Amino acid sequence: MTVSKENSTSKGAFPFLRILYGAFVALGIYYLIRKDISEAMSTLGIGLIFDPFDQQVKWNDRPAYQKIWLIVHLSVVLGLVGILIINWLSK
Repeated sequence: MTVSKENSTSKGAFPFLRILYGAFVALGIYYLIRKDISEAMSTLGIGLIFDPFDQQVKWNDRPAYQKIWLIVHLSVVLGLVGILIINWLSK
């Protein structure tokens, strides 16, 4: 009985996680447009916490497009970290 209750809770949280993910990505893009690299990097990095896809599915069982999306998102965040490090070293 508790298993079905947990599943219904996680299914109810799913749209909420998508909204949070979208909000953090939109805010990160806003910071990129303002050329605030450090805020964009941290906001986009926090956005990865709110996986927009079904978190109950293991990584190996996810469709390719979901893996590609998350890897590209992580690559953007790591690229911004690299830019920050290069800017810091050049000062």
